[in-house]
Amino acid sequence: MKLYKNRMRKVGCFLLLAMGCYHLTACNSRKAEVQKKVEQMQASVITVPYEQMECWATDTVISDSPWNKAKLKLVHYVDSATCSSCYLQKVALNTLLFGIERLSNNEFYNVFIITPDSKAKETLKSKYQGKQIPQTIFVDTVNIFMKANPNIPPESMFHTFLLDENNKVVLVGNPMLNNKIEDMMISILEEKLGRKFSIEKINNE
Repeated sequence: MKLYKNRMRKVGCFLLLAMGCYHLTACNSRKAEVQKKVEQMQASVITVPYEQMECWATDTVISDSPWNKAKLKLVHYVDSATCSSCYLQKVALNTLLFGIERLSNNEFYNVFIITPDSKAKETLKSKYQGKQIPQTIFVDTVNIFMKANPNIPPESMFHTFLLDENNKVVLVGNPMLNNKIEDMMISILEEKLGRKFSIEKINNE
């Protein structure tokens, strides 16, 4: 009986070890897959066909086109599978992203590209007119952005990324959802723009 119990303990330990190895292998495999997709995005220049999308903005903003002059752009792509108005309402409350825009004199700029269906577009229009969401939005009803950039994975975790002055991806991830991404973004902005941004000061303004 004692021998049997010892054997069962060994079997149990083996199973736990095997499960641990399986989860570790799965985790490493997942990280490798994500890294591969990020490298895939960084390998190509991102095309942003501004002129081929519907732009919701004031005439002054459209005339000035700050997205063309910005040294760094944070692209927020929201496809039809995501509640675009929900996402944009959250963004509108984010003082950090728009605070950096202001302090950098638009050398950093947020680019919102939305691919809504007809019903979602009506909801967006209503919230836009009520100024509940950002006031510069590119509406891509024919999915031209993704067609122009097949190197961008379909998963939403890859749909927020920072572009440099050459439209190359320098960071992938949403700073609103991940503090580490936020810190990395701030570090890149400070290095590229040659100035310091105090998160605490911006959030308290």
